[in-house]
Amino acid sequence: MNQQILINDDIHYDDTRQCLIFTAMVSGMLVSCVIETTLSKEQALAHFKAHQFDYEMQAEQQIDEEAYSAQGEIELVQL
Repeated sequence: MNQQILINDDIHYDDTRQCLIFTAMVSGMLVSCVIETTLSKEQALAHFKAHQFDYEMQAEQQIDEEAYSAQGEIELVQL
């Protein structure tokens, strides 16, 4: 685990964007990690809980690779 990346336990579903969002602290900066989904809010949150470790690893890898979107977010692939 990268010690400069801390994954926050703040997952939420954004109704407007229809995605899951959690944040990571990267060298003191807050970075949004986004998972687009077609699942309902309840299904999406349950899915995230079941695969949380995998999503956190995916986020860490993309942050390490500096794979930020134009909006400065990390876009994750739904598992």
